[in-house]
Amino acid sequence: MGFSQDPFPFINKDNQLPKDLLSKRAVVFMNVNSLKWEEEAKKIHDSFIEIGVDAVAYYALSDIMSGEDATTAFYSDITQRSIENMLIIHQSDNGFELYATKIPEEGGFFKEGMNAFFMEDQSLKDLGARLQILVNKSGLERENYLIIDVPETFKRTNVIKSRRVANFNPDIRIDKLAVPKFENNIMLDVDVDKANAELDSIMNQHYPFEYGLVDPGMSAEEMISEGYLMVLKRLQNNGESLRRMLGYNLTEGETLLISVRKGDNEKVMKYRIDEHVHKYYVQQLYTKDIYLGDSWDAGKTWQEALINHVENLKAKLKK
Repeated sequence: MGFSQDPFPFINKDNQLPKDLLSKRAVVFMNVNSLKWEEEAKKIHDSFIEIGVDAVAYYALSDIMSGEDATTAFYSDITQRSIENMLIIHQSDNGFELYATKIPEEGGFFKEGMNAFFMEDQSLKDLGARLQILVNKSGLERENYLIIDVPETFKRTNVIKSRRVANFNPDIRIDKLAVPKFENNIMLDVDVDKANAELDSIMNQHYPFEYGLVDPGMSAEEMISEGYLMVLKRLQNNGESLRRMLGYNLTEGETLLISVRKGDNEKVMKYRIDEHVHKYYVQQLYTKDIYLGDSWDAGKTWQEALINHVENLKAKLKK
């Protein structure tokens, strides 16, 4: 992910280990410079076994933060397993950083001003060794003894929990589309007013059917009561993870992904599988069915991805 110098400016770093670090289950979010993050997970997991940290699940942080649907799906999956602590392993320019804190009970993983234990070291091995010294000095009582030998990594979580359709919904010709506006977000580095003006401009210029910009906090029921039957959604991540999360097949050894824009301004774009891209899709509000479109149309920017998706939809449905 493209993080700033301070990768988590919304976190207040402190030196207080979670009191139940050695008695409750933890999830680990890996944010390292490699798609092969499971290999790094194995290194730190060996230390957690020694220390008594029951890390029961490992995820790529970029998957967790790829969009509202993804965050909601992962939060549900994780909290249903009675996991209360979360750890972040972040690879910085100087080595590795560890953050440890409680998972917020009110939903979502990150809140402005949340406190987290913080430490850093040059390698994961050194980080684990120092953490063990700190834990030994802390007096924390260990209750976690049955810890799995190999980290359980979740690379196959599908964020689509309803029916998945690799096409467009023809009803969109007559059903009004809700387009959620951008809002200030701790993980989003954009000028919100400018982005929303651009969002409206692109939709106005490219989308041929009825739509309206809506507050991103609106529930499905509220959107339906205002006359909307469909909502536009977006995810962002590296291309490989995005395709996995949306239920596309991945070919072994695939290094490039081809995006297609149809219609009057036909265009073919090639992106490395590890490049950060955006992908739009539409959800039917009553049935919750997801319509991904009839071809892969992700873009390097949200603007490009939106134009790709809308032009493909238009090419298919205006006939």
